[in-house]
Amino acid sequence: MDLKRAVRVAVCTAAMAGACWGEAPRGWIHTWRRPFRDFTATASSEEKGRWPADNAVDGDTSEPEGLWQTRRDSPKSAWLEVALRRPERVKGVRIFHQENPRYYRSVDYTIACWVDETWRTVAEIKGHKSGGWRDHAFDAVETQKVRINISKSEYGNRMGLNEVELMFEPGPRSETGPRVRESEPYHCGDVVELGLIAATVTCPEGTSVAMSTRTAPDSGGTPGAWSEWSAPYASSPAPITSPAGEWIQCRAVFTDAPAARAVVEDLTLGWPRCVDCLDLGEIVPRPSAPLAVTVYFDEAMDPDSRLDAELSLPGCDAQVLTEGSWDAPARAWQFAPVSIGPQEGVGRVTVGGARTASGVLMLHESSEVAVGEGPLLERLRSLAAWMMEHPHKAIFVEGYNQRTILGLYEITREDRYLEHVHTWVEWLLAYQKPEGYWPTGYGNVYFADTGSALGLLINYHKFATADEQQAIDRALGRYADLLLVRGDSQGRPFVHEDGSLGVGYNADKDGNVQSDLNKPYTIATALTGAEIFAAMYYMTGERPYKDIAVKACDWLLDTMAPSGQIPYYIDDWNPERKDQHYVWQRWPYDTSAYAGEGFLAAWTYIDDAAFRQDLGRRVRPHIDWLLRTQNDDGSWAKKGSGDQLRSHGVVNLLLWYHENIRRDARIAAAVRRWCVLLLNEERSAYLRVPGDGIATSLAGRALLEIIRPGVDCYRWKDQ
Repeated sequence: MDLKRAVRVAVCTAAMAGACWGEAPRGWIHTWRRPFRDFTATASSEEKGRWPADNAVDGDTSEPEGLWQTRRDSPKSAWLEVALRRPERVKGVRIFHQENPRYYRSVDYTIACWVDETWRTVAEIKGHKSGGWRDHAFDAVETQKVRINISKSEYGNRMGLNEVELMFEPGPRSETGPRVRESEPYHCGDVVELGLIAATVTCPEGTSVAMSTRTAPDSGGTPGAWSEWSAPYASSPAPITSPAGEWIQCRAVFTDAPAARAVVEDLTLGWPRCVDCLDLGEIVPRPSAPLAVTVYFDEAMDPDSRLDAELSLPGCDAQVLTEGSWDAPARAWQFAPVSIGPQEGVGRVTVGGARTASGVLMLHESSEVAVGEGPLLERLRSLAAWMMEHPHKAIFVEGYNQRTILGLYEITREDRYLEHVHTWVEWLLAYQKPEGYWPTGYGNVYFADTGSALGLLINYHKFATADEQQAIDRALGRYADLLLVRGDSQGRPFVHEDGSLGVGYNADKDGNVQSDLNKPYTIATALTGAEIFAAMYYMTGERPYKDIAVKACDWLLDTMAPSGQIPYYIDDWNPERKDQHYVWQRWPYDTSAYAGEGFLAAWTYIDDAAFRQDLGRRVRPHIDWLLRTQNDDGSWAKKGSGDQLRSHGVVNLLLWYHENIRRDARIAAAVRRWCVLLLNEERSAYLRVPGDGIATSLAGRALLEIIRPGVDCYRWKDQ
C-alpha cells in the first residue's frame, strides 16, 4: 500500500448505521484496531470489562478508556506480560505512563525478558513520576516474552499501565522476508456493495505495507470458499475490488527496515460516512410546522445520484422523502418541505442512497430529533425538582441550580420557583464576609466559584424589591472593591494588568482566610473577570468595569492553542497541578464551559459593536474545536470523567454563537445530539443527571437555554 511515510492516512471511523425503508440496502462498516498484531497481553490481575490487559497493547493512550488496571484490591505487586508470536530480538520497551496519576501511575517497576527458561531483568526503575512516553533501551535480547513487574504505584489500591510497545532489531531467529499477516474474517452480511478499504498506517523510513482483501459466501455461519486475494490497494481509502460476498478478510504484507517496522493502527472496511450534518431548520422543530431537511456532506457527491430519507416523527406515519435537489457543487441536498403532525416527542430522521464522486454508496446517517419544547420542559421540571430537594453546599453549584430555577420561572411564571430562588438570594447576601468575598462552601475561596454564584444575583436583580436591589448593588460593590482596591495581603489587586484574575484565598473549611494566591487563573478570569464585571458595567455604566471585562476576554483568547482549545491555567494549593502538562490537558471541556460563559456574558452586557464583532471572530476556532471533538453519542469529554460532569456548559456557548454570531447547521446538529441524549434517561444515565450535583446543575442550565435561548443572560434592563 503506497502510504506516505510517517503520515497518518485518513480513516473511516463510522459505527454501523442503517435504515430499512423500501428496498434500500443496509449499510455496513467495521473497524479493527491493530488488526495485525504479533503479540498478546496477559496480566496478574485485570478488571475485565473495564480495564483488561489488552488495553495496554491496543495503541490507545486515552484515559481512562485505554488503561490496563488491576482489580481494586490493594495489590502488593502486579505484572503485565507481552507474549510474541515467535522469538524476536528485543532491544527496548516504550511505556506510556498515565498522565493523570490518579489512574495509578507506576512509580517503581522492573522490565524482564524470558531467556533460557528464566526471567532476566533488563531494566529497573524507581521513583518514576511523569506521565507520557518513556523509553527503556537495553542490550538486545532474543525472547518471546517480556514482562513489566510493578512494585509501587500512585494510590496503591490499584496498579496498571496505559500503553506498552516493544522495540526490535533483526536477529538470526527473527522472521526472514516480508511478514504476512491476516485479519480475522468479518461477516458483513448480504450487502449489495462492499464499499471502501481505509487504514491508518505509520511507515518509518525503509518500511512499507501492502494490503489486499478476499471474500467468501456464507456457509452455515462460517466462511465458504474464499476468493483469490485482490491486487494490493495503492491508496487509502480505495474501493474494495474483491467480488461480492458475505464474509471479508484483509491481508497485510509488511516489509521491515533493520530497526523499524510499519504499523497498521486501524483498518476500516465498508461504506463511507459522508454526511457532515443534518439541518432541520431549528434545533427543536415545532409541531404542526413545515420541516425542511437539508443534508450537508463533507465531500462532493455524485450529482447523478439521489438521496432518500425516512421520517419517523411523533404522531405521524413513517414518511419516505424522495423529492429534492443538489446544490451546485453537490455537497448539500435539500428535500422538499413536508408537514409534521401536532404531537410532541422524540422521533428520528434517516438519510441514505447517495453516492460519492467515485461511485461508492454512502453509509446511512440517522439522527434523533425532539419535536416541540414539551419533552424538554418536562425533563427540566424533573431536574429542577431534584435540585430543590438536593441543595448543594458549594455556592457555584447551587448558584447554577438557582439560575436554572429562576429561568424556569421566567418560562412558566410559576411563583413557587421564584419563591425558592428568593430564599437563597437572601441567604447568599447574608453569607458574604465583611471583607467582600464569599466562602465557597468547601474551604478555599475561588473567585471562579464566586462568579458563577453571583450570576444569580445579576439575574434576580430585575425581580428584586428596591431594598433588595440596593443590597445586591452593595454586595457587588464590596466584591469589586476587594478585587480592585483591598487586594491581596501585599495590597496588590486581584485583577491584573494583563486582564487575568488571581485564584483567591487559602481558607479553612469555614472560609476564614489563611493566605492568598494571586496568580492567573483561567476560570476566575472568565467567571468574575469577564462575566461579573461586564454585568456590573451594564448595571452601573462605569467604564472601568467594561475595560476589565474586555481585557479578561482578550487574555482568555490569547491563551488559545492553534487547535482552538483553551488551556486550564491555575497555580493553587494542589501540588498535582504544578505539572504544566496537567495544566493543558486537565478539564478541557470544563474550561470551555466556563470560558464560554464569560464570553457570552461580556458580549451580552457590553453593547459595543466593535468588541462584539472581534469577540465573535476570535472565538470561532474554539467553536470549531468543540464541534470537531464531540462524542458520537452527543456528549463531550471522556466518558465518566470529572471533565464530563462539567462539560454541559459548552451547549450554552454553542447556542449563543449560533443565535448571535453566525447560524451554523453543525452547531444546531451538535446541540440536538446532546439534547436527545439527555432526554433519553436510560441512555444518558452515565451522565448522572440527576445524581451528581455539578453535572445536574450545568445540564439543567443548558437545557433551559435550548428551550429559551438567552434566558440565563440577557439585557433585562432593556425589556
